[in-house]
Amino acid sequence: MSIIDRHIERYSEQQIPRRAILDKLLAARWPLEQLRPRFPEFADGVFVAPPSLAAAPMSPRAITELPSAPILSATKRVLDNAVTGADGISFQYVPLIQCSFPHADPKEATSFTRKNGWLELTLGTTRPDAGLPYGVPARLLTIYCTSEAVRTNSPEIYLGNSVHDFLRRLDVPITRGARGSLSVYANQLLRLIRSTLTIDENIRDGAGRSGLHIRQALFVEEAQLWWDEPEGRVGEGSSLVLSSVLFHSILERSAPLATSAIRQLRKSPMDLDVYAWLVHRLFHLNKPSMVSWNQLSQQFGHSYREARTFRRFFLSSLKRVLSVYPDAKLKVSEAGILLLPSRPHLANHKPIGKRT
Repeated sequence: MSIIDRHIERYSEQQIPRRAILDKLLAARWPLEQLRPRFPEFADGVFVAPPSLAAAPMSPRAITELPSAPILSATKRVLDNAVTGADGISFQYVPLIQCSFPHADPKEATSFTRKNGWLELTLGTTRPDAGLPYGVPARLLTIYCTSEAVRTNSPEIYLGNSVHDFLRRLDVPITRGARGSLSVYANQLLRLIRSTLTIDENIRDGAGRSGLHIRQALFVEEAQLWWDEPEGRVGEGSSLVLSSVLFHSILERSAPLATSAIRQLRKSPMDLDVYAWLVHRLFHLNKPSMVSWNQLSQQFGHSYREARTFRRFFLSSLKRVLSVYPDAKLKVSEAGILLLPSRPHLANHKPIGKRT
């Protein structure tokens, strides 16, 4: 049974009316040619694809009126505030802000670990020959998947035109050929689909007892990919299903980012990482907080052997980030970066879930 048929079966088991099921699949942008033979009782006029995200985003009211499983209150508030990539807001999974993917190709490495304070993230792969996701494409694809999961409240992420609309919205050049962007993003998508995430987080209860919370997840539970020849473009009807552990964690812990800022910073993985970190940290900050150069190096200095080299690249990146978030207040010193309470970058939109 295909992914779409399993969805139809699951919705039917929930006693959702057939028209409501069709509306949900149309909202998720399933290809019309796949929907028509599965819903022959409806006239052709019913099968109307939603407008392109780049042209006219679906309203939050249209999203929340569709019959669906209960939405976490924090997520529903975000949807009610029209927080979608097309409206100017995208989302990133908070652990991937705290401990990001590799900046450059890790070559034959089958795991990659970063540490940030009490949290440690290890990226692995189910296919050692496939390689680990890295660089700008890995970040933009995870932002896309996280944003869509929040927007639709569904673990199924539709690809094809949707992901290409997202890339066009970010002004990512669409080029063909073996080294073109279509091939690069298809390769990074495969790496991401085959990834595993292990998050080790030190915890403490009200009595002061310490412990360790471990979350392990496949990034994707299932995927169906079609390639449009000859470019190797991810074709219509392609979709993936986030693992249940990751999907529910995304609904609990995601941070809003300005799509316009992502567009301006999309050429550098360091820029994207520093931007997401600064926006997330300053949103929660109510008193000055010093972050040492050693802490910053552990989080961002993936491949810099010398501290001074890392510092130079970090400060260069920070300058570009401040150009898109000029209200951020901080002081640079020999000890590190002193973060100061600042006006939130997205004042009307709160992160989903608990403070991290």
